[in-house]
Amino acid sequence: MDEVTIPLLTSVSGSIPDLEPVREGATFTQTLFNVINIFVGLGLLSTPYAYRAGGYIAGVALLLLSSLFCLSGHLIVAAFQYLPVDAPRSFPQLGKHALGIHGRKVVAVVAFLELFGGACMALLVTWQQLLILLDNHGLLALSPVHTAVALSLLWLVPMLSVGGFSRLAILSKLGMLSVCIVVTVVYSLLVLDPSRDDLPQPPPGHALARWTLPQAVGIFAVSLSGHSTLPALRAGMAAPSRFPALLTAAFCVMALLYGTVGAMGYWYYGSTTSALITTDISRAGPWTDTAMDKLLACLLLVNCSTKYPALVLVLQARDLIIGMFPSKVATQGQLRPAVLATLRMLLCAASVGLSYAALDSIACVMSLVGGVASLSCSLLMPTLFYVKLAWAELGAARRGALLALLGLGSALMVFITSQNVVQLLAQLGKSTGA
Repeated sequence: MDEVTIPLLTSVSGSIPDLEPVREGATFTQTLFNVINIFVGLGLLSTPYAYRAGGYIAGVALLLLSSLFCLSGHLIVAAFQYLPVDAPRSFPQLGKHALGIHGRKVVAVVAFLELFGGACMALLVTWQQLLILLDNHGLLALSPVHTAVALSLLWLVPMLSVGGFSRLAILSKLGMLSVCIVVTVVYSLLVLDPSRDDLPQPPPGHALARWTLPQAVGIFAVSLSGHSTLPALRAGMAAPSRFPALLTAAFCVMALLYGTVGAMGYWYYGSTTSALITTDISRAGPWTDTAMDKLLACLLLVNCSTKYPALVLVLQARDLIIGMFPSKVATQGQLRPAVLATLRMLLCAASVGLSYAALDSIACVMSLVGGVASLSCSLLMPTLFYVKLAWAELGAARRGALLALLGLGSALMVFITSQNVVQLLAQLGKSTGA
């Protein structure tokens, strides 16, 4: 398998891209759509909850974080220009060029954490959609949750036997359709029920700001991650010189989309907003008891079912797990199929176990992945690599600004991680006590 060149959380933040060379000569509009298609995905489902976690002030945090991630997008594209012409255009290779072999290892470790977290999130969303389709009823003697887990494994485990991404690409196109339906349904709440009469009365309240704002920032970080695709998208443009303007436009569109969907969902469901907006749509509001919630659940179920095996395939890539094996084991043809099959099953078992333990903490898991891995991959590492490679060419003001950006990103990581760990431990204590 070639070096990992797909975005680290593409399969969570957007549709799975076909792993084929980018077509040369893409127009501005085509590339803009591709960027948005890659970045926008499952993270959109939790933006209303992010507003619940932070209050309406979360919208300001989203704008600031979008600006920072847009800047880091420009930085990673600039950093790739320092790679030798014949060097592979991959994130691990950039880390190696900037910081030596240790840089490559750091990228591999953080990439593994983000991809594994993405696999867990895909499982959690899959189970939630199955619960919606089952109307929270179990089959045979199983509880609803156990039924959802069992059905997902019956579907997902055989899909782990696919040999590549091309067989998953067709189904993954449903991701954009599900995103469009989510946006339409959330926007329609204002039109169909402007007084929120379809909710239990009195309607749930709102908050301007809450102390759990860092959790919201972590969710936004997951939603804005996917920077390692940007150099390839730039190279595929007919006019690469227009890419800076395109990237700025793309992040403006994403900030507007995430901000309006999050604010609208929070306005309607208030303090009762769930970790996934699809759960709220199915339980209360003008779309309850219609076919819309089931249709949306089906689309998201198929979408997540393609994301999960794709993430597992990337996790076993040479730059991640396979690269940790002795070269003799990793390259011998007669052993490779057995090794890969074993790795896939081990990754599946580990992700299922951790996801089941965090079933009631989807938002914490998503925010934790964003605070640790997404901030590292899409903000800290691009900035650090650019600073290392371009340091001699930078003036004092730019050096100071970039170092301040690294400090801010590190502080955000500490705040987000600590808050989510505390909440996870508290929820675990409650479940254990119960």
